[in-house]
Amino acid sequence: MKKSATNKPLKWLTVGLTSAVFVLASNHNAPSVEALNWLFQDNSISEEKQLTEEDLKMIEDIYNTIQINYIEELDKNDLLEGALKGMVDAIGDPYSEYLNKQESTSFDDSITGSFQGIGVQFMSQNGNVTVISPIDGTPAADAGIQPNDIILEADGIELTGMDTNQVVELIRGPEGTEVELKVQRGSSTFDVTLVRAEIPIISVTGEIDAEHANVGNVRISQFAANTYDELVEIITDLRDQGADRFVFDLRSNPGGLLNQALNLSNMFVEDGDVIMQVDERNREIDMFHGDDAKYGDFQVTDPYVVLIDGGSASASEILAAAISENTDNKLIGTTTFGKGTVQNITNESDIGELKLTIAKWLTPNGTWIHDTGISPDITVEPEELTSALLLNTSEELTLGDSSEFVQSLSLILSSLGYDIPNQSYYDEKMAEVVKQFQLDNELEADGIVTGDTAQKLNDQARQYLDEHDVQYKAAVEYLLEEDA
Repeated sequence: MKKSATNKPLKWLTVGLTSAVFVLASNHNAPSVEALNWLFQDNSISEEKQLTEEDLKMIEDIYNTIQINYIEELDKNDLLEGALKGMVDAIGDPYSEYLNKQESTSFDDSITGSFQGIGVQFMSQNGNVTVISPIDGTPAADAGIQPNDIILEADGIELTGMDTNQVVELIRGPEGTEVELKVQRGSSTFDVTLVRAEIPIISVTGEIDAEHANVGNVRISQFAANTYDELVEIITDLRDQGADRFVFDLRSNPGGLLNQALNLSNMFVEDGDVIMQVDERNREIDMFHGDDAKYGDFQVTDPYVVLIDGGSASASEILAAAISENTDNKLIGTTTFGKGTVQNITNESDIGELKLTIAKWLTPNGTWIHDTGISPDITVEPEELTSALLLNTSEELTLGDSSEFVQSLSLILSSLGYDIPNQSYYDEKMAEVVKQFQLDNELEADGIVTGDTAQKLNDQARQYLDEHDVQYKAAVEYLLEEDA
């Protein structure tokens, strides 16, 4: 029998952090086998996989041996938390984790309030801390961190093999403090210093296009608790200002809450259209249909296009697929990230809670996009400058240096109109071009990139990208051509 979509927990996630599944025995107060197996919320566990009295006795013996014989006193909850984390880690799924109380609070803040950090969504993949996407307008995004970058170290501490909660503890911190990351991009590695900031959870912004007063530019940066309400407000406001067509920008949107993905998707489809499918283990596939009574009656009937890229993940992909397979509206940009699983937060206790992958989500026509992503209808590559790193104002780039930062410098200078090839070695030619840039901007012409020179280059690079967003311009052109 199909389960009703209305019975789904609202805290289903399409990206996120962690949680757990059973309570270990301690001392002589071991719960029964029946009680432990019930915690899995599935009475169909095969007999050979159910915990036996011998299994529980082995766990209890290990716990007691540690408590009695270890050289120092140990906290019971620390051992229980470690056991729970270890069990979930044994799954080998980068999206399933056990969250202790502090980690659970940090996770909730990341989708409902605000937090202090660098603003990057990542996962643990094959032991590597792999970036899903930087959050728009944060230190990570401003510094040029990109999807699929691997963060190797934070302040000299190796992150490889850590779970995401340990990584979060190292990377987050008070606003205004610095964290130095070692990052791998392809075969190259580089260090980048970021200043932590307050990361507010404002998930939707919008404005009227600077050149076309009837085009609304709407940026959806993540799927947080209030995203539906924010989007309704932004679209309504832009319509009042004269917008009669829209660009919906999902680039670098790492996803978020599933209920928000359903609510937003419903805006773009008709009642009865399939928004998505959910494939859970040992159950019939669930079909989620457009339904104004369930998901809200606000509708987008204006002409529109959707921007996607490699940082568009999970809930973003649910929305993109619902639009692509139910409407004639176009996806523009590059192929999305490819996250096709759903997580649920459950088994809350005094120790923490479990975040567990419980299902695959499928597009309306039944495609599983995991690890492959969604291809755009119209492919438009971004400006090459988008791959550049933020130059460090407290360090020097000078003759003889070779690094990703030198390559970023060449990209910035070339974009600003200077005659310089894409290169990672700081040669005499580059030194002369830097001197010319310094003269053009009334800076000391010493050919060294640091301090004011680095800041001026960063500022002009940001301005250039604001004015030369080729993907957005292609979206606007398509909208206007369709109208013509």
